[in-house]
Amino acid sequence: MRLRPLFLWSAVFICGLLFGYMVKEFIHSDTEQPRPTDSPRERSDRPVLEDADIEAQDIELVQGKDGALQWKLQASNAKYNQEKKLVTVERPQLTAFFGDDRQEVFIRADAGDIDQKHDNLTLWDNIDGRFGMFALKAEQFDYIGAIGKVYLKGGVSVSKPDLSVNATAVEIDIVSRELVAAGGVEAVIVPQNINLKSSQEN
Repeated sequence: MRLRPLFLWSAVFICGLLFGYMVKEFIHSDTEQPRPTDSPRERSDRPVLEDADIEAQDIELVQGKDGALQWKLQASNAKYNQEKKLVTVERPQLTAFFGDDRQEVFIRADAGDIDQKHDNLTLWDNIDGRFGMFALKAEQFDYIGAIGKVYLKGGVSVSKPDLSVNATAVEIDIVSRELVAAGGVEAVIVPQNINLKSSQEN
């Protein structure tokens, strides 16, 4: 008969230990596991739109210098991060003018970042546009106003009726209009006047 109270107390003690262990595991698993949004693997290298302080739709940003329009950018959505001084846009359309002859550049993309203070633009995904007579395609477009250069990266295609250049990256000096291609460069020149010359000779 004396063994029954001892058995009951032992059972209560063991149940208490098990309950305490389960509560501890539950609390630690709830507090120690990172949230999915905090995982560095899931965060993009691009600024996180959810961190924005100001949001707007159907916006137009304008940049000028010495009374002349340098570029304007229209976008369907925009979010501004005050700490980074950066505007992140969706579906941007950029129109820019360079040089004394006001050479026009037009670029469309899926998304982009704008740093107006430093006159820098980065557009990415499905870059499609034109630079004067050249048609442009790439995965990323970088404009750095301080040095007057444009960089195209990722599956770059620059073409006009008599010339086509494919490369991994292309640098364009918007002042001198010099184009430098790098990485798996393929260039095709199409002489348009061959048929004309041969017909004249006949």
